[in-house]
Amino acid sequence: MTITQTAFNQRVAKLTRLSRERHVFGFTRFDWVDAIADSEWWISPELLTIHGTEYFERASEEQRKLLGKWECINLFSLNVNGEQELLAGVAELLHAPMLQEARQYLHHFIDEENQHMWYFGQFCEKYGGKIYGNKKIQFNDLKLEPRLAILLRFAQIFIFEEVGHYYNVKTALDARVHPFIRAINDAHRNDEARHITFGRALLGKLSAGIERDYPPATLQKISDHLHRYIQLTIESLYNPAMYRDAGFASGIAIRGALLADPVRQAFHSGELLKKIVALLIDTHLLQEESARETSHQP
Repeated sequence: MTITQTAFNQRVAKLTRLSRERHVFGFTRFDWVDAIADSEWWISPELLTIHGTEYFERASEEQRKLLGKWECINLFSLNVNGEQELLAGVAELLHAPMLQEARQYLHHFIDEENQHMWYFGQFCEKYGGKIYGNKKIQFNDLKLEPRLAILLRFAQIFIFEEVGHYYNVKTALDARVHPFIRAINDAHRNDEARHITFGRALLGKLSAGIERDYPPATLQKISDHLHRYIQLTIESLYNPAMYRDAGFASGIAIRGALLADPVRQAFHSGELLKKIVALLIDTHLLQEESARETSHQP
């Protein structure tokens, strides 16, 4: 996938205009409910990390719903922590010469991510009483030149946002889920759709010719880090704390069993990651060998 400078400029101009036209002030956009009962569906049952496994079959509907509550809190916590990282990363690159044409749009990007971080944090603290922590991966040791540094940063953002977008869309459209939770997912998916469109365009523009411009060892290093980032992103969906909070006996044991389960691995490599991996291969940021490993892990 490649995109010309002219096409990129047109895409960014349209996204900037849409961000202005569709701007909604996140701090006042929702009518916050007093409480959400544990007997409600907080996410679609098909999105539970135990879905398709013996744990799902053995759990009662009551326990599935309770796990759904904590999986929702975990997903929203990942957004709080992830968007904090996004804000820092994009702000750091805001005045990079290669991003000059996108600078106006990136200000909207930062504004929207800040509001997302606020309302997801509010939700977790108000209805769950906490925000789960998450593991981070560091890329500081790569010492990349600016073009590759920007590509790597926005490839991470693309992975993170595509995975989150999958859950947002499914939940927002599910009438079984509590209406307020659906509203938050719907609001987030609308903003993130623009961010994902921008990410695809930027990766397409900056990656053009990188297989010619950089040695295979450098591209392999990028691929290895993105492979690990994908692994950590998937692993973060299986937070042992949420199983414990839902009353399961051993969160760590369940997490290990689920990550090794063929049904869950097929879901990761298929429905969840297929489009992500395809674009990263097409832009030469993820090597075929790493992509095959991703399909069978974590």
